[in-house]
Amino acid sequence: MKKGDERRDELLATAERLFYSKGYERTSVQDILTQMGYSKGGFYHHFDSKFALLQAICERRAQENCARARASVLGETDSACAKLNALFHSAALWQSDNPGFVALLIQAAYREDGALMREKMEQCQREGMRDVLEGVLREGVHTREFFVSDVPACASVVLRLYMQFADEIAFLLAQEESEERMAEAMVSSLCAYRTAIERVLLAPFGSIVLFDAKELQLLGQSVLRSRIRQRADELLGAGAAKADDARA
Repeated sequence: MKKGDERRDELLATAERLFYSKGYERTSVQDILTQMGYSKGGFYHHFDSKFALLQAICERRAQENCARARASVLGETDSACAKLNALFHSAALWQSDNPGFVALLIQAAYREDGALMREKMEQCQREGMRDVLEGVLREGVHTREFFVSDVPACASVVLRLYMQFADEIAFLLAQEESEERMAEAMVSSLCAYRTAIERVLLAPFGSIVLFDAKELQLLGQSVLRSRIRQRADELLGAGAAKADDARA
């Protein structure tokens, strides 16, 4: 690996750690440089802003998730339906095994000004998933689990449906404040999209899972409770700062 590439990777790793521990908004470019003992000139050689750095982190994670999804399909020896469900389950960015990244993702990408970042991540996912999805669909056509005449066109439609489903879940994780409403909306969205994909593929009813409903509910519960704890910590920190100011 070239020295420049090593420096770029180090910037990404350091920034990601700080974004997790301090939050994206509260982490400055200078915080990252101080942590690394790095110059501003070196930083701006690789990235033109903190937001560009965050985009690079999210794009890298999207690529890693695609690689994991591909591996899950290769590791599945059952039916084409099972392979398709493994692909869907493994590719979702918001169910990453890194909870810090999930919190960062919904904090930064799924807000009003995060459309460009979401599009870049989704582009990475579409490019990474398309050929393996087409391979699974062709297998399903051969085994008569799916009934489609144009596999590339069908794969494009299925990918759009899957991305829209993933977006809806992520927006719920980012914005909903009620566990009950979140759980209800998640299950409703899950049922609607898996039924839609079954109909596109003319697959047997109940064969497309997309994601386990219980896992979705637990994920929503975990994210919401973590957000509540973070707010409480911020309020306590603000109160302590005011008390220190008053004593001073």
